[in-house]
Amino acid sequence: MIERPKTIFCDIDGTLWEHVGQLDKHATCNNYKLCNNTLNAISLWDKQGYQIILTTGRKESLRKVTEENLQKNGIVYDRLIMGLGGGDRILINDRKPDNNRNTAYAINLVRNSGLQIYDFSNKFVVISDNQPKLVDKPWGTEELIEYNDHYVVKKLFIKKEEYCSMQYHELKRKTIYILSGKIKLYLGTLTDDINNLNYKILGSNDNITIEPYTIHRVEGIEDSYYLETSTNELWDDVKL
Repeated sequence: MIERPKTIFCDIDGTLWEHVGQLDKHATCNNYKLCNNTLNAISLWDKQGYQIILTTGRKESLRKVTEENLQKNGIVYDRLIMGLGGGDRILINDRKPDNNRNTAYAINLVRNSGLQIYDFSNKFVVISDNQPKLVDKPWGTEELIEYNDHYVVKKLFIKKEEYCSMQYHELKRKTIYILSGKIKLYLGTLTDDINNLNYKILGSNDNITIEPYTIHRVEGIEDSYYLETSTNELWDDVKL
């Protein structure tokens, strides 16, 4: 089957260049700092023959200055859609019969964080198709069971009296389900003292969902196995 070129709908402010707030017709490219990997990603999509459609909530009256700024910053594209407003954007498309491959994807980025190197040629839209299946850690092991464009499933083993890293996620939401053993899960907010966090004791069949921007850390009270099911932003770990 011939693979047709893909169409990418990509936001501008906070995605391609850093968000600068309220704009007027005099806004120039001097106001903008390109986000990480913008030109590399745009160039790659262009070379692969993808249709690049830029979208923005900017008013139609700002089209001329926006086009000038895009050109001066070296951003190539096929179409520019203006005036989308500030609400959520939802892409709907039909999936072909007898095919388990999705034809519509949604990728959320932290504002101003830049574009990841997504591999749009894979069966699923992922950063890399070469994720290691089993990784040894100082505190135990981490086994990747499933990784696709919707979710990730991992099986983790943590040794008694060992700790995972203190961290939080900006996008990723995950649920922990204890298979065996007992753990201590430290939890807090970004304003909390990380040396004095509250904690929960979790044993077999217990589960908990950890939302973005929740500081957390796992300690093994016993040798323990647990499942971690999450959204698919594998890169999204902010270590503390």
